[in-house]
Amino acid sequence: MNRNIHNLDRYDYELDKKFISSYPLEKRENSKLLVYRDNKIVDSNFKNISNHLPKNSTLFFNDSKVLNGRLFFANKNNAKIEILVTDKNIPRLLNKKSPLLVDAIIGNNKKWKKDEVLEKKIDDLIISASKNENKVKLEWNKDLIFDKILSKIGIIPLPPYLKRDAEDSDYDNYQTVYSQKKGSIAAPTAGLHFNHNIINEIEKKNTIDFFTLHVGLGTFKPITNENIHKHEMHSEEIIITKQNILKIYEANNITAVGTTSLRVLESIYYLGSIIDKQKKEFQITQNVMNKRIGISLKESCEQIINYLEIKKINELKFRSKIFIYPGYSFKVCDQLITNFHYPKSTLIILIAAFIGDDWKKVYKFAKQNKYRFLSYGDSSLLFRR
Repeated sequence: MNRNIHNLDRYDYELDKKFISSYPLEKRENSKLLVYRDNKIVDSNFKNISNHLPKNSTLFFNDSKVLNGRLFFANKNNAKIEILVTDKNIPRLLNKKSPLLVDAIIGNNKKWKKDEVLEKKIDDLIISASKNENKVKLEWNKDLIFDKILSKIGIIPLPPYLKRDAEDSDYDNYQTVYSQKKGSIAAPTAGLHFNHNIINEIEKKNTIDFFTLHVGLGTFKPITNENIHKHEMHSEEIIITKQNILKIYEANNITAVGTTSLRVLESIYYLGSIIDKQKKEFQITQNVMNKRIGISLKESCEQIINYLEIKKINELKFRSKIFIYPGYSFKVCDQLITNFHYPKSTLIILIAAFIGDDWKKVYKFAKQNKYRFLSYGDSSLLFRR
C-alpha cells in the first residue's frame, strides 16, 4: 500500500466559491448527473438516472428528516444568541415535555452570561433557555412536546458553508421527498435530487428500500490531523428493520443513495459479526476495516435476522463510527449516488476509497463541465472499482 495514502493532502483539490451552489435548481430532478463506470465518465441529467442503473440493483435510501434545530434568543442587551440542538438522543427527546436538558452548540456564547435566563414569546407561548453545566435547559409554559416547540420557533439548519440564512423555500428544498423520521441536523443530500416520478420510474426496473441514519454535526467536522488515521470519527444512530436485512440478503447488486446510506450498509455487515443475543446495544467501531472477520455478507445477514427473531422484534437501533478510507474492502455496496464533496473531508476520502485515485479525474471533469458542488449542487453515480 502506498505510504502516502493516509496523508490528508492527498484528498485536497481547489474548490472555488463559484462552484458552490447556494440554492438548488427550481426543479430538483434537473440537476446534472456525472456517471463514472469502468474508468469512463458520462455527462448526463439526473432525471435520466434510471437509464444508468443496473436493472437488478436494490437501492437503499436514508429516510431521516432534518429538524428545525436552530433556536434564536436575545439577551438583555438584545444580542442574538443561537442554540443549535446537537443532542445525539434528539429523536427520543422530541416527545418529551418541559423542562428539557439538551446538548447544543451556542453561537455568540460570550454574550450569554452563566446565570442569565433567555426568553422568547410567541403569542401566549413562552420559551426560556438557561445554561446547565455543559447543556442547555429549555422550558416552556404549555403542555406541548419538544417537537411542537421546534416546529413553532426552530429554524432549519443549513450547512454553514452556504453562508446565508434559511428562507421559506429551504423548508422543502432541504428535505428529501421521502423523509419520514425526524432526527438529523443536516440533510442526506444525495436524495435531494429525487422526486416521486423518478422513484416510480426506478421501481419499474429495480427494488427500493428505506432505513434511517440520523445525520449529526460530525458530518461537518474537519479533519485536522495530517494522518487521516488519527481523525476521531463521529458516532451516528442507525435504525434498520428485518425487511432491510432480507432485501440485502436477496440482492444481487446494491446501490447506496448517499454516503449515509453507504455507511449504514457497510455497518450492517459488521453488525452481523458482533451481534449477540445477550446484548441490547451495539456500536460499530471506527476502524473496523483493520479487523479480520471471517463471515460472508449473507452469513452476517443471517446472524441479524436470527437475533431479531429471538428478540421478537422487527426493528433494531445501533450506532456506528465506521470510517471508510482507501484500503477499505467494500462488503455490500456496488454503486453510490452522491453529490460533490468538500476537499479534505471524510466524505471525499470515502469517495477515494470507492473509486480510487480516479476521484481526481471525476472532480476535474465536474469542474470543467460546470457542475454545482456541495449540498445544493449536482449529483454523480459512481460504480465501484
